[in-house]
Parts: sequence; structure tokens; C-alpha cells
Amino acid sequence: SPALPYLNAELGGWDYDAQNHVLLLKLSDGKWITFHPHQIAIRGCRDLEEAHALLNWAQGQINEIYERREHLSPRYTGQAGLKVMEILKTLPRTNCKLCGYATCMAFAAALREGEASPEYCTPLAEEEYREKREKLLSYLESYGWRAIDAG
Repeated sequence: SPALPYLNAELGGWDYDAQNHVLLLKLSDGKWITFHPHQIAIRGCRDLEEAHALLNWAQGQINEIYERREHLSPRYTGQAGLKVMEILKTLPRTNCKLCGYATCMAFAAALREGEASPEYCTPLAEEEYREKREKLLSYLESYGWRAIDAG
């Protein structure tokens, strides 16, 4: 369990319960890994082979990250605390659909879930929205946000 805050910081944990020493990591395609002090639970795998591959990956991450812990900052919060409305406030709110979502609200929800990345919002790259972009990135980073790309 001493490794969990470091795993949370490095892997972008979805939810972290410091009191009960449980870290929930959301991966792509509906896969989840739950780290407990002495066990790892994996959900959403196609088959046993995929589960074993994810387990090996998780064990490797634990060992590698824990070895580097002296150079890392532990994180005791998860990105599940992100609020869609707070994300929406930092978006251009043009509903331009350039991100691939029907509305900025839908895009904000996808960002919260880690299913989209800020770069998908083309207007945010414009100078006109620089301040909003900076606020968005700062807000996401404050929760250790990461787009889902592991696994």
C-alpha cells in the first residue's frame, strides 16, 4: 500500500481511497484495474490471456514506479472528483462539433471520463481562447487527469 499514492500520481488513477488503500485505474475499452494492498483486481478483459497481460503490466508498473518513488510526488486524490460543469466553464462553448462531440457539454463529459483530450477542441488552440485553455489544463492537472491510453 505505500506504493499506491505513487501509482496514482504516475498512472492517473481514476479514484483513490487513501483511508482504505484502494486505487482504481480506468483503462480504455471498459477495462478497470483495482489495486489493493495485497491484490490486484482486473475487470472488463476479453479473456484470461488479456487479463494475464494486464496483470503483468500492472506488476511491472508497481515495481518500476516504486523504485523511482524518491523522485516522484505522491498524489492522494483521483480524477473522479473532476466536475463536468467546471470543465465546461473553461471551454469556448461554441458547440462547433470540431472535437467530434455534438456539444461542448458532451465534450466536457468525455474529458472528465478521460475519453477525450483537450487537443480535440480546435478553438482552444486559438489565441482568443488561450486563457480558457490554460485554466482547463490547470484544472485537469490539479486532479492528475490523463486521457485513457493505457492497456
